[in-house]
Amino acid sequence: MVRAADIPSCNNPDTDICASKNVFKDAFTTGAGETSNRAGWTAEVQLPTRYVTLITKYWNGSDLRWYFVGSLFSSFNDTAGLTKPCLDSSGNPIFCEAPSNDGGSTVVFGLRDGVPEYAEQRPVRSQGGFVNLGFPLSRIFGADPAGRNAGWQFYLHYAYDEAKARDIRRIGNTRQKNDLAAATLCYRMNSLVTFVLEESLYRTRAVGDPTGTKPFPTYRGVPARQWHDFRSEFGPIFNF
Repeated sequence: MVRAADIPSCNNPDTDICASKNVFKDAFTTGAGETSNRAGWTAEVQLPTRYVTLITKYWNGSDLRWYFVGSLFSSFNDTAGLTKPCLDSSGNPIFCEAPSNDGGSTVVFGLRDGVPEYAEQRPVRSQGGFVNLGFPLSRIFGADPAGRNAGWQFYLHYAYDEAKARDIRRIGNTRQKNDLAAATLCYRMNSLVTFVLEESLYRTRAVGDPTGTKPFPTYRGVPARQWHDFRSEFGPIFNF
């Protein structure tokens, strides 16, 4: 929702573009409103065996930011067919913008064949999944169930998250694919304390601009198609 007071003015002095600076205010006297739909579905399989437990999951949907997937994107302004009526500080054409009522997004205003409109907000579509393998090391190596070596477990994990490239390119040349690979070793000392060591690799890749005009995001001071983070974590887990 955009309040009437927040409807933007057109700062283009060319009257062939904007008949007046209040062209949008006159068209949307009571403000503006747009909707964006959120939907998703998921499937999960768990297969326990004596020597390994497999857990795998797949998800697909749109506007899944609040579920921490979809590269954390929510929606984008679909400006296809709209003319940029406003000017930036250098005199270059841009879309006129206004903040939403809650400040959660920016609504874009433009002209379609000279008629004032605001861009539809479309959800970013995404898909992804993960696979996790759990190995009961103590059972595999025949440790004494009552001994000190009865609590060893090992996990391998890989997760992948992808926002659709055709949607991300509408936002800009920014992140699109993310994946995580992790290996986790657990030792359960007793019923209250478990020690965990984890080595993991986080990786993010940008969508890439087919025209080559939009630069890649900056990583370590230079434009980069992908960036990553190696992490080593160790600590106790307390069960109460």
